[in-house]
Amino acid sequence: MYTFAIISFVFLCLRLIIALVNFLTRPTNFTVSLPEENPTVSILIPARNEEHNLPALLKSLSKLTYPDYEVIICDDHSTDSTPEILDKFTQQTGNFRWFTSEELPTGWLGKNFACHQLAGKATGNYLLFLDADVTIQRDFLSPIISRAIQAKLSLLSIFPRQVMYSKGEKSTVPLMNWILISLLPLPLVRYSRKPSLAAANGQFMLFEAGNYHENRWHQQVKEENVEDILIMKKMKKTGYRTEVLANFGDVSCRMYSTYREAVEGFSRNIHQYFGGSSAVMFLFWVLTIPGILLALLMLPVTGMLILISEILLLRIIISLHSGQSVWTNLYYHPAQMAALTNIIARNLLGKHKKTVKWKDREIPFG
Repeated sequence: MYTFAIISFVFLCLRLIIALVNFLTRPTNFTVSLPEENPTVSILIPARNEEHNLPALLKSLSKLTYPDYEVIICDDHSTDSTPEILDKFTQQTGNFRWFTSEELPTGWLGKNFACHQLAGKATGNYLLFLDADVTIQRDFLSPIISRAIQAKLSLLSIFPRQVMYSKGEKSTVPLMNWILISLLPLPLVRYSRKPSLAAANGQFMLFEAGNYHENRWHQQVKEENVEDILIMKKMKKTGYRTEVLANFGDVSCRMYSTYREAVEGFSRNIHQYFGGSSAVMFLFWVLTIPGILLALLMLPVTGMLILISEILLLRIIISLHSGQSVWTNLYYHPAQMAALTNIIARNLLGKHKKTVKWKDREIPFG
């Protein structure tokens, strides 16, 4: 038991080192250096039942200062007022247009097919796929495009700053970055070709258009419901240059509004944070919750104080990196660990399910 406590302690130390490296190497600002002729950008939004999110996103996109961009939205057979919102808004804005998705072919998931169609209608040098629950600031395109050009990136994915209001959100949503930033050295997403060192967020994915059209990335993962990470892995394996960033300040997102929504959403695919391995996911839980509790009980006072300090420091570093409230995350840490236990348990118990319901559609579990 004592050996297990020590292993958990060492694992926490390693996570703290990774989080610190990620924090110290994160780009704090992007130097804007664009060609005389600005690259054109196609902003592509798949939308299904997004009446509550679309107005804010469309309004923010209409205020962009970037000189040459278009916005295309694919309505994926929404059953709410999404089409009416799109119709009204695009009539008022010249560079915005929308269309209704074709019927979903066999073997495709809805979002992947919508993205595939969007890319086919895009004319830009860069294709920026945004989820409808994202919001942006008016000057965000120039530094993003500049970053992609300077680093010669085929894909740049950003984990937006997460906006949270309810207790349920604060108990769940921060877990995403708490896992990501403490397990994956983010610079290696760019500098290593190993597919295992991959992360991406479908809320924000910027592709170089020529690369996308040549490879048709969403078609390659048409049956997968965790398309973002799988596309990143495929691109790294092929040798394309990619990068992932956490908390670019001009991009934010409200993923979920309740505890139940968040647990249902995360439990579908949390194992993908661990290379798709349920065993690795379970081992992570064992080392980070039961293992840490055991270490607190078994270590001498000095070791216990060091352990508590590391737990607090890890939360502080990741909160700062993520643009989240340090005090809120410290206060909700116990609730977040309970939520993580619930999410992982639901994921493991749900493995026998072939499908789950998401946005009124049956999709494959995991």
